[in-house]
Amino acid sequence: MTDLNNDAHKSSSLLYLRDDKLKETLNNFFLVFKNFENQILENASDNNFGIADIRCILVILLNPGITFNELIIKLGITKQSLNRVLKILIDEKMVIQEVNKKDKRMKNLFLSNESKKIVNDLINPTLKEISGAFQKSGSEAVSGFNQTFLNLMSKNK
Repeated sequence: MTDLNNDAHKSSSLLYLRDDKLKETLNNFFLVFKNFENQILENASDNNFGIADIRCILVILLNPGITFNELIIKLGITKQSLNRVLKILIDEKMVIQEVNKKDKRMKNLFLSNESKKIVNDLINPTLKEISGAFQKSGSEAVSGFNQTFLNLMSKNK
């Protein structure tokens, strides 16, 4: 005999997979991204940084010693676009290039102390907002959220 309560629970727990809910989620991703981008760019207006500069600096901050080619992959941009951004950041001494000790053809990228401070100042308000949302949601929800993001990002690797 079929357990109607169990079947009802299964179907109601999958309502988030309906097409309208998935579209709503996609729209929410766009809105959150735009909110974070605007918030960070507003903080960056004194430094004349654009979102490309900030993303580049953030990835280098998270991956000290990253190579140019690794950075291209992480940012998902063209060589030409990265060259344009990186040239300015290097000229302004925000990013430091060091010749790789194992392969002299490669250069590792690091942030200067000044750029570390600037990027932290730029993103701290957004990090506080994310932290507050995580605290309200609880560890189980955050874990599920992070797993969802990892699943979405693994498709792009």
